[in-house]
Amino acid sequence: MKRMTAGMLAGQAVAGLLFASITGAFAQWPRYSPLPAGHGELKLSMAHLTERLVPCVQLSAEELAALPPNMRNPERCERERAPAVIELRANDAVLLDTVVRPVGLARGGRSYLQARWPLAAGDYELEIKLRDTPRAEGFDLVQRLGLTLRPAESALLELGDGEARLIAGRDADAAAMETTP
Repeated sequence: MKRMTAGMLAGQAVAGLLFASITGAFAQWPRYSPLPAGHGELKLSMAHLTERLVPCVQLSAEELAALPPNMRNPERCERERAPAVIELRANDAVLLDTVVRPVGLARGGRSYLQARWPLAAGDYELEIKLRDTPRAEGFDLVQRLGLTLRPAESALLELGDGEARLIAGRDADAAAMETTP
């Protein structure tokens, strides 16, 4: 085994310092910001269970008696659910107008959506509209929320199971990390 000389140790120290300084330089440069200067971010996270396309049917006593014992459920329900129709406005400007289909082979699961928009810092009147029933027109949920967005701040709009709630600031960043799969 070869002994390390003072020159070898000094060379390793210089190489380590050079590597550390290059790594430090790349950690600080080039500067990157996901948002333009003076802007914040609005995030939407939705996990919503819409109504069934066909209402459940109550079985009569005779129909239940005709079924095998392990299949005697008093209700018969189709699995497919209605698509979620969503409209989001900020100060009367349309940010989102879309239809989200339920997941699953029989389209019987929840409707999921995640989206984000950079917005200039300032005050906003948000209006969220949601149709989660099989009807053709109108909305089942209409909610207005006030938002004051500061530069480089995030706000999270959570939509699901009959309610919309707004979380702003650092709480929104923590909540977004919790809801991201």
